[in-house]
Amino acid sequence: MFVQALLIGVLATLCGSVFLELWVWVMRNPIIEGALVGLILGDWMTGATIGATIQLIYMGQITVGGISSFDKCYAGVIATAVTMLSHQTPEVGVTIAVTLGTIGLLASNLTMTVNAVFVHMADKYIETGETKRLWIYNWLLPNLFAGVVYGLPAFIVCYFGAGAFESFMASLPAFISNALTVVGSILPALGIGMMFKAVYKQKFLAFAIIGFVLIAYLHLDIIACTLVGGAAALLYWTLGLDKLTEGE
Repeated sequence: MFVQALLIGVLATLCGSVFLELWVWVMRNPIIEGALVGLILGDWMTGATIGATIQLIYMGQITVGGISSFDKCYAGVIATAVTMLSHQTPEVGVTIAVTLGTIGLLASNLTMTVNAVFVHMADKYIETGETKRLWIYNWLLPNLFAGVVYGLPAFIVCYFGAGAFESFMASLPAFISNALTVVGSILPALGIGMMFKAVYKQKFLAFAIIGFVLIAYLHLDIIACTLVGGAAALLYWTLGLDKLTEGE
């Protein structure tokens, strides 16, 4: 378990920092983070399912001015790890993600504040023309600090806290556990509703109906529906249907 907790800590550091910016923007999504956590814990499918369920909450979330309403690393990496290690359902994982994602805002705001200090520390090297040392303040120190605010909490929670959380959940009365499951089932619907409010167009209604049929009648799981949705988006783009519907 030590090695797995350490790897999850490294993953949390990578997702919470700008270690390699191109890959960070790909990885920093709950569905990807969940799959990677699941891979570390030996069940990538469960991790991806939990991550995809968490992703639904934030489908309509819009980042304004670089400020988000949740922290993707805490909600995606740490919440998925805790959910898997404590053997909870994806619905309960959603409620865990909301809590940890909100707490993670402290880490993200602290990171941005401290990184601004590193920038000013680099100013003196710019003034003297010693640009070879800039990487220390622009890359090394911010990523090391990310290891403190993201990697260390992830390691501690996975290595020491998962068992305690599982015992705590087992001790809860049935009506509380059921309530957490119900709330976790409603929140993804809220996320989808927010997304529709932001991007809805009548020409996309057919895709929403197809998604409803896949879930309600064919009982496909969330990973299968994600793949179908991805395939639909790919076809829409490669066949030029966007231009066709716009009359171009």
